Amino acid sequence: MQPIFSRVLIKDKNNHILVVQDRESVWNFPGGKQEIGETPVECAIREVKEEIGLDVHKLTEIVHGAFLFNDIQWRGYFYFADSVSGYPFMNEVDKIKEIRFINSFDTVNFPKELIETIHQMFKNPLLQEKITFWR
Repeated sequence: MQPIFSRVLIKDKNNHILVVQDRESVWNFPGGKQEIGETPVECAIREVKEEIGLDVHKLTEIVHGAFLFNDIQWRGYFYFADSVSGYPFMNEVDKIKEIRFINSFDTVNFPKELIETIHQMFKNPLLQEKITFWR
């Protein structure tokens, strides 16, 4: 079975996007690997809660596709969080090294396998127009 991951883009009131440092000098959007029996959306909701303590209430899919990591083919899903509650914090301190909000994809180093997709997402009118509602 092909492994699947889900990632969630969350904006603050200044239109900056939340990222997490989950590897040495590599940043990503909150999310992770799908567990058996989960849908990609369920995975996204669970992973955001586990990693940074936020409850995601509504997600909109931005893009999905195939990604090759270390000779393993993955299916990846990227969502925009229309609504969240709580305050982001490093809930998995053994996994998450830092959390920050960025206003440009050039601010941090994303995994090289995702760069093209991230460039496309940052240009996507849907992502540019939407704001996350914080409860």
